[in-house]
Amino acid sequence: IRYLAFNTDAPSVKSKAVRQAMAQVINRRELVAKVYGTQAEPLFSLVPATVTGHSNSFFNRYGDPSVTKAKSLLAKANITTPVKLTLHYTTDHYGPATQKEFEILQQQLNSSGLFDVSIQGAPWGKFRPAEQKGQYEVYGMGWFPDFPDADGYIAPLLDKDNFLHSPYNSGRIRNILIPQSRRKVDRLAAAPSLSAIQSIVASDVPLLPLWQGKQYMAVCDDITGAVYALNSSAGLELWHLGRGLRN
Repeated sequence: IRYLAFNTDAPSVKSKAVRQAMAQVINRRELVAKVYGTQAEPLFSLVPATVTGHSNSFFNRYGDPSVTKAKSLLAKANITTPVKLTLHYTTDHYGPATQKEFEILQQQLNSSGLFDVSIQGAPWGKFRPAEQKGQYEVYGMGWFPDFPDADGYIAPLLDKDNFLHSPYNSGRIRNILIPQSRRKVDRLAAAPSLSAIQSIVASDVPLLPLWQGKQYMAVCDDITGAVYALNSSAGLELWHLGRGLRN
């Protein structure tokens, strides 16, 4: 998955209303269509579609992109517009399309008239330490989980000592909902806790999900087992593959 992360202590995005307004303006479908085409699809939660526990929390809260709604969010919070901020991205870690992705995000936000956004790229060797030290207000990140469970997309990014070193701290998520969801061996039974986490994220917007990737495999006609070889954790299980018809 790919998402925007916020340093919620940074003055420009410290107000939740600013982050909510960005979530209200960004058009994921346009972003995916112009940059990634059939290689990705819009994502409206940290937990990807097809993973048990997923809910479209951002779409449920914000619906389709709307400048009018975003303007109202900022006005109610007495935020002066345009909000000036910089989106940071890594130039060499997630592929060459990343720059174009951030150019589209910049265009979407600036065309609303509510933001004055600049973008800045840096190689991963500089980008990652700067992000960890809180030097970026908004920055683009990706995530590949170790196992295909909703917890693998939530706890590493929101729990204590998280991967991002984020200052955002929801006591309800960390102290109640994550432990509660982990106690459910049946992952369907964990869905209420997982859904509650995703709803809080959509409301507070410490992270803003953008898109999830797709997997493809090309095989010759005489290769069998390809339908089973790609699993939901992006792993390639070669032992399913064979040649010719099976008995």
